[in-house]
Amino acid sequence: MADELLVFEQTIEAVFVRALHGRLSPACRERLRQAGLDVEQKLRPAYAFASWMTFLRIVAEELYPQLPLEESAFKLGEAYMDGYRETMLGRAVLSLLRVLGPRRALMRATQHFRSGNNYTESRLKELGPRKFELWMNEVGSLPSFTAGIIHAGLRTAGVENLRIELTGYDGHACTYCINWSDASVSSGVAGNGDSKAATKSGSINSL
Repeated sequence: MADELLVFEQTIEAVFVRALHGRLSPACRERLRQAGLDVEQKLRPAYAFASWMTFLRIVAEELYPQLPLEESAFKLGEAYMDGYRETMLGRAVLSLLRVLGPRRALMRATQHFRSGNNYTESRLKELGPRKFELWMNEVGSLPSFTAGIIHAGLRTAGVENLRIELTGYDGHACTYCINWSDASVSSGVAGNGDSKAATKSGSINSL
């Protein structure tokens, strides 16, 4: 993992410029500005990971004051994917997810997350048909934000009736237990060997 954890400009853009455009109040914008993010100015090429966590917490508190932080962070993770879809890179990645299907999309978790930061590492363990454990090395203080991203990404890959649980979290690394009961034919699961292969168990490294 990199010595200095950085979140790249396109990730900041996806959340604060694309997904939340028009939803940030003047008070929220001011809090972000004081924390080091001015959404009305040109974004920097990268931001410190600690600052990224602060930005997300501010927006979660401002947009969803009635919800527990874990729920609001999950909603922001889903919103991130909506904004990411509007970027050039996001359009390409999400189109690829539809072709790959959910199993192979999970296998490429490191590559997908590394398009927006310099630190993500992941390991995938296949427990059975449509059931996986995904370990990620650094999700910061908001593990449910990453869960929201995974949820939205797998929905894009064709998953239905999806369930994600946090089964281990130490303040940095987190393990997500992911399972679903069905996937659409158009997701790339049916007809490409993906579902059949999912009956095998073992560990898959996506480093």
